[in-house]
Amino acid sequence: MKFLYFVFCFSLVTLITSCNDDPKNPGYEYMPDMYRTASYKANSSNPNFKDSMTDQKPVEGTIARNQAMPFAYPKSNDGYEAAGKELMNPLAKTEINLTEGKRLFEIYCIHCHGSEGKGDGTMVQNGKFPPPPSYSNQLKDLPEGKMFWTITYGKNLMGSHASQLNQDERWKIIMYVQTLQKLGAPTVTSSGDSAASKSTKDTSKIAVSQKKSKAKK
Repeated sequence: MKFLYFVFCFSLVTLITSCNDDPKNPGYEYMPDMYRTASYKANSSNPNFKDSMTDQKPVEGTIARNQAMPFAYPKSNDGYEAAGKELMNPLAKTEINLTEGKRLFEIYCIHCHGSEGKGDGTMVQNGKFPPPPSYSNQLKDLPEGKMFWTITYGKNLMGSHASQLNQDERWKIIMYVQTLQKLGAPTVTSSGDSAASKSTKDTSKIAVSQKKSKAKK
């Protein structure tokens, strides 16, 4: 009976002394280390790791959340050629992505490449830079992998845009640029013949007609 009385009194005293309004004095806590872990300050020594450092590097081979995937193609001519053969746009070619690509193109690219990608942007017209190659002429067959490599690293007078555009934004711009590459394609008629092809056929018909006319004479 005395033991129970002692336990009751001890518990009552502990409860009273543990409750107070002083934020600097939390009172008595039962096994506080179970829920109030001691923290280590940045750059301080830490006995929990082999190198005794609190700041640890990310685990090798891992990628932090919301960080871009590593770019496997080196900044070299071999990397440029390999990207052209192997690297493909992972984004779906939707109207939303294409519209966003156009918007980004008009922010980051139009001042040099021009609205139709013909190399006649305002920077060129003002004599600041020589005209870049036209998308619908010199670059009409440029693979999307080479475009991505160029936006990432830069090429010739064009600097890298990796700090301004994330990987998805680069692919969206490329998606729009591919529509500009088609601006120089021959016009297709309803019969399926190109304008140039139709003109050649008409010329051939006239020549045959003239030969028949001479033969009759």
